[in-house]
Amino acid sequence: MSDDEKLAASASTSSASAFTQAKQRLASHPDAKPETLEKLSDKSNSEVVTRVAENAQSTASTLEKLSTHESSEVRSAVSKNPNTPNEVLTNLAHDESPDVRFELAGNANTPVEILEVLKDDENPYVVDRAEKTLKSVKSVLEQADELLLNGSFAQAEESYKTLIAALETLIGADHPEVAKARHKLAAALAGQEKGEEAQAVELRAQMTVEAVKEAKLNAK
Repeated sequence: MSDDEKLAASASTSSASAFTQAKQRLASHPDAKPETLEKLSDKSNSEVVTRVAENAQSTASTLEKLSTHESSEVRSAVSKNPNTPNEVLTNLAHDESPDVRFELAGNANTPVEILEVLKDDENPYVVDRAEKTLKSVKSVLEQADELLLNGSFAQAEESYKTLIAALETLIGADHPEVAKARHKLAAALAGQEKGEEAQAVELRAQMTVEAVKEAKLNAK
């Protein structure tokens, strides 16, 4: 190969690398349009596709498609995306790659029933992580539920508020698990005859449930 040919090949490689990096930046952008991410999800470069799977702007349909991607790194990213539908997470709980299941087990966004499945995983690292995630979620929740059932409404109120704050940090305010906790908080408030506050909390819980339903319908 002549010097001119070597220079041309080097320039071509450099140009392709720059183009790939540009696509990665686009796929990682927090304001990327869902339709753009959908197009990028069809690219062969797994690093670009992984960025799409990580992006919170990716739709449920895009994430469902990527949940069967040949790259375990892509599937792991899908398992951590807050927009991934529960039915997809259920399938990922049985993924052939322990790395995917490990990431799913450490995701506070993973529903409790799926974490319970992962707690019986064949891989001990997956089991350990699922148990730790369950413990962190259940410890406060079980304590709050017990207080509510025992009629210790003021203490239950504080526990549910603590739980809600933690869940909002981990998975965001507009999530079904947060709505469930708000519903129970409303019951604790009602038990103290804090009617107006209870109604406001219950209304917010219902608005979250409706927003989640609408988002799922729009994603189809």
